[in-house]
Amino acid sequence: MRRGLVLNLIGNVAFFVAGYAIHWFLGGFASPADYGVVGTVITVLDFEYLFVSNGARQSLSRNIASHRHDGRQVIVRTLAVQTAIIAVFFLIDFAGAPLFGLMLGDDSLDRYFRYAAFLVPANGLYVVMLGINDGLQRFGRSAFLSTFYPIVKLGTIPLIILVFPHEPVIGVEAGYCGAMILTILIGLAMLLPAWSLLPSGDGTPFRWRDAMHGTLSFSLFFIMASLVLSVDTLVVKAELPDRMAGYYTGAMNFGKTTYYLLQAFAVIILPVVSRLIAEDAHDEALAKARGLFLLAFALVAPIAATVSATAPDLLAAFYSPAYAAAAPALSCLAFSSFFMGVTVILNMTLNAERDTRFSDLLSLVSLAVVVPLFVVTTRHGITALAVSSMAATFTAMTVSYVEVRRRFGDVMDRRTWVALGCDAALWIVMSVVSRAFAVTDFLALMAVYAVVYGAFAAMLVRIGVLDVRGIEMMLSKRTQDPDGSATKEKDGD
Repeated sequence: MRRGLVLNLIGNVAFFVAGYAIHWFLGGFASPADYGVVGTVITVLDFEYLFVSNGARQSLSRNIASHRHDGRQVIVRTLAVQTAIIAVFFLIDFAGAPLFGLMLGDDSLDRYFRYAAFLVPANGLYVVMLGINDGLQRFGRSAFLSTFYPIVKLGTIPLIILVFPHEPVIGVEAGYCGAMILTILIGLAMLLPAWSLLPSGDGTPFRWRDAMHGTLSFSLFFIMASLVLSVDTLVVKAELPDRMAGYYTGAMNFGKTTYYLLQAFAVIILPVVSRLIAEDAHDEALAKARGLFLLAFALVAPIAATVSATAPDLLAAFYSPAYAAAAPALSCLAFSSFFMGVTVILNMTLNAERDTRFSDLLSLVSLAVVVPLFVVTTRHGITALAVSSMAATFTAMTVSYVEVRRRFGDVMDRRTWVALGCDAALWIVMSVVSRAFAVTDFLALMAVYAVVYGAFAAMLVRIGVLDVRGIEMMLSKRTQDPDGSATKEKDGD
């Protein structure tokens, strides 16, 4: 578990950095028109991935980890549901390619969307492999694949330069698809020895209804989370001048950092808690959850606080001084993304108990409320929009916390609340310092961040909020399999 958490964090960072590197290259190499086509295709694929990427993975993770069902039956039926979802979007992209060109006023989009259609099944199979590894608590394996894919995806850059210099859009599609296929082949080879590790279950059948509900329920929840964090950018683009849309996009790029980091916690907590609950080890499950929430508030929340407090310096140093106009928005978005990340972890904790009704209701209500809220508040500027985003995600987090406390137990112990108080103090101190001393060089600012983060973590250790030995024990504690054998979770295997 310890190794898996660290490697998942590294994988999320690698994905984030690789994406930025490819877009930085395309922005300078491709023409504005070609780069615009790349952005259009990726935007459509990102929307389709919302339905393909999370539902099957989380459903496999929970149902395999619980040991209630035959693991092979879980995989076969979940894969069948995933295949049906993939087929729908493949047909939309491949057969409906002319419609994309017609709707977007560009006939050249036809062939690009036909090629892009093949990325959907590749992504669908890739996340199935991740879900199987997560369910077996082979977190090191799934984290390796999550890290390997973005690294190999960087091969898109030389592929465009050497093979597709005049067709950068095709180069992007070929590079992404090739990287995913290579990752799938390696993942399948890594899964073959683990086939015998799949649970035989306790005799409880895994019905087709269970496969469909689990996949679609998780998909709905992550669609809600993604739209809450993304739809505001589209609203700004539609309602405000292009200049403000650019400023808001710049702020959002940094605001989402903590959300991506917290996804590593969500990947870990679902199968771990699900398995412990299935073994009637509720106290140990609650202890694991408390440990992960302590790490989230002690190690990830300070990043949100620092980015929020120093937003003017960060935007001016990375982009240009003009982007400081979005500093108030970034100050809110940094916390908004953190709140949504915690909301995801809380709901994964709830869903480990196999009851997804609360998450389903939260998703539907959020989607019904957030979009109109964003449309109304955008009329008052990007800062008002960011404030409404922060308020919406804070509300979702608070409601989820109350439900987790009622059904599962209080995942916020005394040390976590102390860490939260230290985060607030850090925000105040960094806000004062940022107003007194401006840092305009990006590398210098990153160095300041590193020093502050290290000092803050050392302070938490000093005052007893973080107990390094206790954290190691929590993340590597042996748990008993149903047959009485021990599993060393620290190996992530």
